[in-house]
Amino acid sequence: MTESGIESPAAPEWLLKLESRREQIKAKLSHESGNGAPCNVCGSSCPGLDLHFWRKICRNCKCRKEQHDCIDDDVSGWAQFEILGAIRSKPAYIRISELTDKPVQLAWVPPNVTPELASDYMRTLGQQNIPIVGSEAAEKRKQQLEYQVPAHDLDTNLCHNLTPYEAGQLSDYVEKIKTHCVGQGTVVRVGGDTAGLVQYGTVVQQPGQSIGLPSSNLSAPTEITGTKRPDYMESPVLSDKMKYKLNLMGIGSSELVAQAMLYDPATVLSGNDKTVPEAIVKFHQEYQTNPKFRAEMDHFVDRLQFPAHQTVHSGPVPYTEGSTIVPSGSNDSGFGSIPVSPSHAHLLGPMEALALGGGPGERMPSAQQAVCDEVAITKLCCTGCTLPIVVGEVAVKVDRADSIWHPQCFKCNRCGELLADLVYFFHDGAVYCGRDLAAILKIPRCAACDELIFTKEYTAAEGATFHVRHFCCYHCDGPLAGQQYVMDEKSAQPLCLPCYKGHYAQTCATCNRCIGPTEQGVGWDKIHWHKECFLCSGKHCQKSLIGGRFCVKANQPYCSAQCTKDI
Repeated sequence: MTESGIESPAAPEWLLKLESRREQIKAKLSHESGNGAPCNVCGSSCPGLDLHFWRKICRNCKCRKEQHDCIDDDVSGWAQFEILGAIRSKPAYIRISELTDKPVQLAWVPPNVTPELASDYMRTLGQQNIPIVGSEAAEKRKQQLEYQVPAHDLDTNLCHNLTPYEAGQLSDYVEKIKTHCVGQGTVVRVGGDTAGLVQYGTVVQQPGQSIGLPSSNLSAPTEITGTKRPDYMESPVLSDKMKYKLNLMGIGSSELVAQAMLYDPATVLSGNDKTVPEAIVKFHQEYQTNPKFRAEMDHFVDRLQFPAHQTVHSGPVPYTEGSTIVPSGSNDSGFGSIPVSPSHAHLLGPMEALALGGGPGERMPSAQQAVCDEVAITKLCCTGCTLPIVVGEVAVKVDRADSIWHPQCFKCNRCGELLADLVYFFHDGAVYCGRDLAAILKIPRCAACDELIFTKEYTAAEGATFHVRHFCCYHCDGPLAGQQYVMDEKSAQPLCLPCYKGHYAQTCATCNRCIGPTEQGVGWDKIHWHKECFLCSGKHCQKSLIGGRFCVKANQPYCSAQCTKDI
């Protein structure tokens, strides 16, 4: 109820939650945020994170905050997701067979996917990029997110002393990128229209058609006319992964699975019998090398039921419409009702219908030949490497660009790093991280506070840009406007002359005075000299060593081995 007596509607819960987090962020922005966290770069030499009051670095070691082992909480990392509308995935336990038989806890998994799809995605990324909790990969992923999508690029509350004009410009920038640029890649298995909810279409090239699919078909690949969705796709016995494997092999029905099991593996894998269809060869290669595949196929065939009271043929049977595999009435094959078949057996029924196993002299129709040669192969190409992405492979779908990528190719077009948590910024036909997008748009960034500069007045020095108020000494924060300064080579930050001489200048090993920024010096390993002090230390020599050969003994330079004895 307001003072005017008019009742105001209650604020929605999501808005109250967002404002509450904003207040928590503001309260934690200074020294309390990750205070004391150990540095992952400096180790024990850093006593712990002491966050500078406006620089995004530690006062003790000068490393960035994200380079410290700050414990994640419900506040940190919120801006990159809630402001941008992206999905923040929670840690999860996923089983990755290449690593361990037991589930491992990952710090991040793609949002809205099945465990199987998440596992395949991680496997595609490579072991060095799997963010297992406590691993280097997990720490790198966390640092990448905070560096690629700086939270202070998204919210005025995370910036230092913005003027009303600057705050307005930043808010406008955020709204524009939300409307036109930002997105989050969706992990899918090619052949499906959503992550984890896949359609099992077979995409092939028809004769006379150009290679490639229209962009509108990216989310729903279709099947060619005349092919049917394999009936095993509806079976609860097989996992999605095994269904895709069968589809990739060109096995088009449950009957063909049973037929494939009848072949003699030794004959198939020897390659001597050229009449064995390629689909059967692929099936037996997988069956012999993959215990999981073998176990599921055995169980699946055991569960198959076929019509009874049919005549059994011992040799190849020409295909006629409606022909099926028939039971033998005996149980000596190990498959219950399925008879043992000689090693030269041909596929019956639907396999011949697809002309994958026709007899001698039979010529495949052109459309069926296309199915045989290119079944289960899509003409989708990765936007990153331009290589094909086939049905069954895991990929990253980018809605704004209407494109698809291999997971390992989904990188920023400028810095070449994997896009952390799949957050991308689309601009001019390419995807970028948030930091590089600002650089592409030529928005200057302050080298001191790391925030974007939205004013016409700023300082440029040594190839870097600074807010006028932030062009300060890196050590004491004293203003440098109109003052002499020195650029520190390691940090690329400006230093006032007193701080440089007192904390950063090298000391001459001969005269024990500091080597000033305007003085010429000579260095060897960790030893430094003034130019005029760089003389042979031999008692009766004392010649200049500039431009000549020298040796060092007890931290003193000599022109020759003989002078080292003349002390």
